[in-house]
Amino acid sequence: MSTAARAFEVAMVAVIAVAVLVGGASLLVQLTRAPLVSGICLGVLMVLVLAALRRDLVAVGLGARVRASRDVAFVAAIVAAICFVLAPARWSNGATVSALEFGFVLELLMRLAPAGTPQIPKEKTRM
Repeated sequence: MSTAARAFEVAMVAVIAVAVLVGGASLLVQLTRAPLVSGICLGVLMVLVLAALRRDLVAVGLGARVRASRDVAFVAAIVAAICFVLAPARWSNGATVSALEFGFVLELLMRLAPAGTPQIPKEKTRM
């Protein structure tokens, strides 16, 4: 991937992170208008993120660990969003935005890492 494409990708992730920071709480409040549909959509999203988390947990390397941490942050955001949509808890609005921001920061750090990041060999398990 070219340097310009990587820079554009990093800039767009940063724009998304700023948009979530500014308007994420109000978007979450709008999701409470249709709690059943929002809950189903968040459940489907949860399944997809859990599949990505499973894939990243079995992968090898430093990048895989950062991606798995990012996926855990997104799972936490989805759980908090489901709590806010189905049973409006005041704490879950801020928790959702915070978890999303943490996930986006990890995504930015991963994208800003040098391309030749060293790989850690997978440990062998004894039986």
